[in-house]
Amino acid sequence: MAQQTDHSTSQHMEVPAPHGDAGAGHAAPSPVNGAMFFWFLVIFAMAAFILKKKAFGPILDALDKREEEIEQSLENADRLERELATLESTVQSKLDDTEEEVRGMIDSGREAAREAGKVIESKAREEAQILRENANRDIASAQGKAENTLRATSAELAVAMANKLLRQQMDAKGQKALADQLIAEM
Repeated sequence: MAQQTDHSTSQHMEVPAPHGDAGAGHAAPSPVNGAMFFWFLVIFAMAAFILKKKAFGPILDALDKREEEIEQSLENADRLERELATLESTVQSKLDDTEEEVRGMIDSGREAAREAGKVIESKAREEAQILRENANRDIASAQGKAENTLRATSAELAVAMANKLLRQQMDAKGQKALADQLIAEM
């Protein structure tokens, strides 16, 4: 039978006509017949199905998964970028608030220092006034004591002089000499 098949195929196969023989009029028959084409389609469909299940399916699933991961990464990057912008604005706001607070503290410190300076100056003036008043009292007291001592001394001298005058009855020249002597003793 194999011989027949070889013989039958050799009958159907015709040798192409030389180039110069254009007058043959009919084309060479196709070496593919219907049964062979059917089996080719069946094998191709099976190969396509197997490739789809075993190769293309996992590859496409992996690509889909990778695409989802990339989209997720992009969404995360966008979210992080928005969060970063929010954080930057929050940090800037906090820095501005802190700077304003520090300025307020510095101004408050300066004002407190001015007030403390005024209080210290006021206390120093009060203390100086008290010292002046004490010194004036001490001076007045010392002056009073000196005046009292002077009065007492003057009175004693006056009594002593009167006593001496009474003891000596003197003439005008003698009185003048005694007055000069008393003044020199004072």
